[in-house]
Amino acid sequence: MKKKFLLLFVLHFFFLPIFSQRDGEENNRDIRTKTVGGNTKQTESDPLFKSAFDKYEKKLYAEAYEDYTAYLKKYPESQAGLYNRGLCSYALKDYKTAIRDFQKSIEAGKNTDNVYFMIGESYYALKNYSEALTHFDVCLKIKPNHHKALTYKGATLNNLEKYEDALTYLNAAYEINPDYEPTYYSRAIAKYNLKDYQGGLEDTDKALALQDNIETHFWRGVNLIGLKRYKDALAEYDLVISRDKKYAAAYYNRGLAYLDLGEYKKSVDDNTSCIEIDPYHKKAHYNRGLSQYYLGNYSNAETDFNSAIAMGLTDHKSYCFRGATYYMLKKDELAAADLNKAIQLNSEYEYSYFHRARLRYANADDKGCIEDCDKALALKKNYDTYYTRGLAKYALKDYNGAIADFTESLTLKPNYALALLERGNSYYMIEKDDLALADLNKTIEQNPNQGKAFYFRGKIKKFKNDQNGSCADLKTAQTLGYTSATEALLKNGCK
Repeated sequence: MKKKFLLLFVLHFFFLPIFSQRDGEENNRDIRTKTVGGNTKQTESDPLFKSAFDKYEKKLYAEAYEDYTAYLKKYPESQAGLYNRGLCSYALKDYKTAIRDFQKSIEAGKNTDNVYFMIGESYYALKNYSEALTHFDVCLKIKPNHHKALTYKGATLNNLEKYEDALTYLNAAYEINPDYEPTYYSRAIAKYNLKDYQGGLEDTDKALALQDNIETHFWRGVNLIGLKRYKDALAEYDLVISRDKKYAAAYYNRGLAYLDLGEYKKSVDDNTSCIEIDPYHKKAHYNRGLSQYYLGNYSNAETDFNSAIAMGLTDHKSYCFRGATYYMLKKDELAAADLNKAIQLNSEYEYSYFHRARLRYANADDKGCIEDCDKALALKKNYDTYYTRGLAKYALKDYNGAIADFTESLTLKPNYALALLERGNSYYMIEKDDLALADLNKTIEQNPNQGKAFYFRGKIKKFKNDQNGSCADLKTAQTLGYTSATEALLKNGCK
């Protein structure tokens, strides 16, 4: 049973200062003519102010900051000087200092929408979302149609996981200005988290039509994964990684796409790249473990699941798949403990019951296996679960019940060779030889190396007085390593 997990819910936290920085310099282009002290126009004529302003425009933020500081020694109550120095600090990612200057500009009389907006942006960059919302609200009280404040309020609500509220503000921002790229970008994130993947994809496309940005490509890939368009998602993450080879989350998401495409080796490689950049990315350890599990590298899978759990990823899935790994490593006591823990954490997760059923069957607890399969099937129908329950019923000599389960398994997965084989064996046990032969013939067509199928077909041919055919099948079974065939050959008198 192969079950993959798209652990993408963590990704909205990457929507932080990058968005803020690429928009911050657009604010307040009218600062040249702001009054100083509320009554004199010194900004245009003062050489220090002009020098600072020009350096800021050239993105020489540290030098601009120094010139504004010198200017403020002459005019300490300058609204424009304080505000513009705050912009320099913001551009230098010194958000606390930026807030200080913005607040001083308010004290000096600059009670405008944009100063509150910039304080909100600074708190947003500091991940202080409560204060960010407070200041965006003040900005919007002064200017209700401030589309940037509406956009950033929506972005802040995204980070607080209030996606429906975020969408309301982002839609309002769109109505005011349909050409503002960050609105589409933020709305794509909200829509993704509301499972509107197509809407999220359309918004990333609109954002990219306005501005080509690596973060937007990242989120385009996220929505493509949500739509199960994994190959298209790979193309997005190839692009993102080509532009930033240290982008851990891009490797992580590309690894998710590979995981769902069944390309487990590539998924291992991408999660390894993510871990090399971010060693404590617990979900990358988990997903690498999952890929190792599907590759049959159970010792490596155990190591990764142990790391993920040690880092705090202690949800039911982690214990479920570590338990499944322990089962494959024949560490039955550890497997039982983990699977019991997984069920304790979430009694509605069918795969924990399924893997515990396999463990119980392996330990001859056939009734316990059936009970767990019943619970798993009540939550979700699955061909492997029907197959496993069929095996347990066969072991309890409930051959008709086994046939019913193998048939259900084949309904969900036609030509499932193992279910065909075991249904054929079950038909043999209740002497329905023609039905048994039909299933065993199909099994051998699909897998000519299945010794057990040749063995049972050989026994049926014996009862049908086909001595030569029986001996031929039993010899093939023996050649394929099915040990019971040796004794049957002797009993049949085969030469």
